[in-house]
Amino acid sequence: MNAAQPQQAKNVLYAQAGGVTAVINASAAAVIETIQKHPETFGKTYAAINGIKGVLEEELVDLSDISAATLEQMKYQPGAVFKACRFDLDPLEHNPEQYQRVLEVFKTYEIGYFLYNGGNGSMVTAQKVAEYCCHNGHKVTCVGVAKTIDNDLDISYCSPGYGSAAKYLATSFIEASLDIYSMHQTSTKFFVMEAMGRNTGWLTIAAGLVKDVIPDVPLIVLPAERKFNQQAFLAKVDELIASKGYCVCAVSEGLTKENGDYISIANIEHTHEKDYVQLGGVGSTLAHIVGEHLNSKTHCAIPDYCQRSASHLVSEIDWQMAYQAGEEAVKAALRGEHGVLPIIKMTSANPFRFEFETVSLIEVANLEKTVPDHFLTEDGMDITQEALNYIRPLIQGEKTAPFKNGLPNIAPLSFEVVKPQLSKFIALK
Repeated sequence: MNAAQPQQAKNVLYAQAGGVTAVINASAAAVIETIQKHPETFGKTYAAINGIKGVLEEELVDLSDISAATLEQMKYQPGAVFKACRFDLDPLEHNPEQYQRVLEVFKTYEIGYFLYNGGNGSMVTAQKVAEYCCHNGHKVTCVGVAKTIDNDLDISYCSPGYGSAAKYLATSFIEASLDIYSMHQTSTKFFVMEAMGRNTGWLTIAAGLVKDVIPDVPLIVLPAERKFNQQAFLAKVDELIASKGYCVCAVSEGLTKENGDYISIANIEHTHEKDYVQLGGVGSTLAHIVGEHLNSKTHCAIPDYCQRSASHLVSEIDWQMAYQAGEEAVKAALRGEHGVLPIIKMTSANPFRFEFETVSLIEVANLEKTVPDHFLTEDGMDITQEALNYIRPLIQGEKTAPFKNGLPNIAPLSFEVVKPQLSKFIALK
């Protein structure tokens, strides 16, 4: 066998996709910093603005001269510094032009490595890109970079981004519960907080950590995994208020009726491929139901974007996971692993330790990890000790953004895109 000949360094393209997390940019910084340590393998590093949409429209940033100060700021910056997108490639048979354009961009910029930072849906896009380019004569090593606050990335022990969102929600819920506790004798007796989660209740169950601060809290938890029974719910509210004087509730935005319909839909966006249902409002609906039932004032909080972008309350362990997710993606590329995603594997429960291992993108793409039954009580309105044991390690430590003049020092970062070399392409028509 002939000795392997040294290969010419190939360029890298990194992009961010889907809903952001408070730590997604830590992954981005890790990708860039790890690439910089291996100039023998990697050439230029580009970032696409607006994910795969930016690839199609040739909105690329050359990161060759990115400063150390910018990289440092990225490690604490909420949002997505390269702008994430709610955009996926159409099926190949429906829109082959999209795939031809991606291949054209990759060839023009000599992209040999594609790193896509997203959740399970984004992994589908990454896999499509990898397969098409390789089948059409342009070898691209494609590696996913895991993230999602929903914690629904299957196979992985947890998802980078979840711990920080859980920490923010649990903290906010504890504070609001103490507020209600102090006022319930003369004012509000029911408070509900609505957490993100279309089909999964991972964020919702994080509110259960209130028990670590208020052990006898009169709590109802309504995750998306269980159908909503209004009669049972109101009976539980009555029981808790009778015994404690008040009731606090956490609910998933994707809570459904017993017939499977969402309790509340904020909007439906129609596209040529599918309808995208925007959820929201279930908290207000429950507050209204309870208010009428009790004939009293109720309160509802919807953290919405706040739960996924709270840079002032980042979990240190979650930040470490996000940074290592970026590192491990680059290391997988160095090893020549194609079509893979580094995921988290717990190696020790006490003390909590983890490591990364790679799995096939095909194996994880579009799978969805739901809250297991043993994390929920039999009536589906509370969580078990096993659930608390799972969440606690993921919120440990603080890695907050630096403050300046009393506010987080997180002014937006801006990047100049390269001069286009190709004809104009419009992704959304």
